[in-house]
Amino acid sequence: MTLHGLTETVDIDQGERDIDVINLVNLGQIAKYGPMGLTTVTVEGYALEAGSIAAGAATGFWDFFASNPVIDSAEPQAISISNSATRFRVTILWTDEVAATAASEQIETGSKCKRFVMADCICSACKDSFTDGILKTTLVFKGANFNVAGVARVKMESKDGTGGALAALGSYVPGTTAWA
Repeated sequence: MTLHGLTETVDIDQGERDIDVINLVNLGQIAKYGPMGLTTVTVEGYALEAGSIAAGAATGFWDFFASNPVIDSAEPQAISISNSATRFRVTILWTDEVAATAASEQIETGSKCKRFVMADCICSACKDSFTDGILKTTLVFKGANFNVAGVARVKMESKDGTGGALAALGSYVPGTTAWA
């Protein structure tokens, strides 16, 4: 689903590589490295409906959080929250390629771009706000940076307009194929 028509802001918090120290009796210290924190992507925008009634451009956000994507043509929409945790791949693309329509597609030679990808994340929050007289929704996706085997689930790609094209991402299969 593409959210570009509904989105006002996007924030990417890639977690922190925490470090601590072990103090020694001789006043020396040993660096102690901890695991990397969660990556969080926050999208603020204007949802027109509860969910999306067809694949393609999203018209709502609630179905992501409910882990119950509608993606059918039923109107009116009635989306109940689910106990399951649907895993998503979030892909964000900034580019000067005017023909680009999806963040996962190939970016041609001569174009500049930066692409962020996070696989196997969940939608952890969907908050509606009407405090300034406009209905705004904040959607939050969170995910671990690595799977159980230590394979990356987050990556950043870019090209400066020189060299070849940036390849399209492969099909996403939750828990199996992140982007290959």
